[in-house]
Amino acid sequence: MMGPTCRGGREGASCRTIEAMLPTDHLLRRIDRCLETSELRRALAGHYSTRGRPSIDPELLIRMTLIGRIYAIPSERRLCEELLYNLAYRWFCRLAPGDKVPHHSTFSKNRHGSFRDAGVFRTLFESTVRRCIGEGLVGGKDAAIDASFIEADACWQRKTIPGYLPYVANAGRPVREWLSDQGSVVTNPGGSKDFDDVSRTDPAAAWSARPGRARFGYALNALVDTPSGVALDIEATPARFAEEVNAGRVMLGRSADRFDYHPKRVAADKAYGSAHFLGFVRDHGAIPHIPVIDRTQQTKGKLPRTAFSYDRDTDSFICPTGKPLPHHAFHPPTGVHRYAADARDCETCVLRKKCTTARRRTLVRLDDEDVRDLARAEVETGLYKRSMRLRRGVERFFADAKGKHGMRRLHLRGIRGAEEEFLIGAAVMNLMILARPHRLTGKPRRGACVPAALTPAAISARSIEHDVIVSPARRYA
Repeated sequence: MMGPTCRGGREGASCRTIEAMLPTDHLLRRIDRCLETSELRRALAGHYSTRGRPSIDPELLIRMTLIGRIYAIPSERRLCEELLYNLAYRWFCRLAPGDKVPHHSTFSKNRHGSFRDAGVFRTLFESTVRRCIGEGLVGGKDAAIDASFIEADACWQRKTIPGYLPYVANAGRPVREWLSDQGSVVTNPGGSKDFDDVSRTDPAAAWSARPGRARFGYALNALVDTPSGVALDIEATPARFAEEVNAGRVMLGRSADRFDYHPKRVAADKAYGSAHFLGFVRDHGAIPHIPVIDRTQQTKGKLPRTAFSYDRDTDSFICPTGKPLPHHAFHPPTGVHRYAADARDCETCVLRKKCTTARRRTLVRLDDEDVRDLARAEVETGLYKRSMRLRRGVERFFADAKGKHGMRRLHLRGIRGAEEEFLIGAAVMNLMILARPHRLTGKPRRGACVPAALTPAAISARSIEHDVIVSPARRYA
């Protein structure tokens, strides 16, 4: 039976004394005004019996979890200990001075049970996103996608090949979950040519050498609205580039379904510059402000593809001497079109030594080459330069998560545990944006005047559409 809500912890003479001692502008007091937990109780209602002994209020556990992430307290034992004597923590959790603090094992029991089955932390995070949208903090025009490496709670020395994991004695929960997700043991889960082993304690983590020494870890993938800095979606993946690009597609699609979020421009680094991802962003209705992964100049001293002109009407390339390279073959899995010249033309060509050492010159063109040309053309625009500046907001998101909220190393194991920690951290950072005393969607630029009476919604509506700033006139004595 679900326990009663902990509203009574702020009643009585002793609680009124704590209320008077807590400053009016305290961070927890401001976050408490922005936190809404009624949706969480509705999500958990089906996981509790209608009769029996009342349980610990799940809202209390969620509020304690938020405190642990706000103040970077990774240990649940230490969190329960500090809740015994920290009055601000007790006020936020709605605990009266005489109320008991839950045992630290209660967190694990609920996290692996009802909380995970009900998707409580995803619900909590999405409630903060909807609150930010309702407050007018999300402009909805510029978005940024990126990923950051987070070290897993796994020793780099405890490695084994995947085939031995089913026979490991006393296998922990992360190992059992990974084996059930795999269905059957695979030979190369890491996706690396030089490293095939997995961690014995957290096999879902990927072996990565970034940044610095190699270790096991996960990727924190974030979709952030710029310049407000509001995290719109979070996805946990093993620390592999291919998984991160796939997570970008998932986050854009999910934010469109859940919040009807359709940005006009999407910025990312060059790791997302593949033709498939650029095409997905274009089909999503956004302009990709992403550097293109281009290897056309890697020809070992031979003529690059830019020396050939493409004729769209005949679907063929024209070489510098005027000879055609017609369409030769198409590979559907990769979307690559291959064009080849006539071997007789190459034999008598005066540029043969500069062009190729094979019998004939061949070129390739991707199925999404049009969107690659679009992304290349956007590089020279002022909006692209502005998007690159606004993209720093997602880097600031990662810096705050690691430096201020203790997310350099995970406390939980497994892909589900990593996602829970990432969702809690993103929810906390959205709540801190909501709890700013005088919040704005961005700092006023130099030369721009923002009236004091302007609301956040009005500021979001006036987001700059072009990169033109009029500097104030200088006065000389």
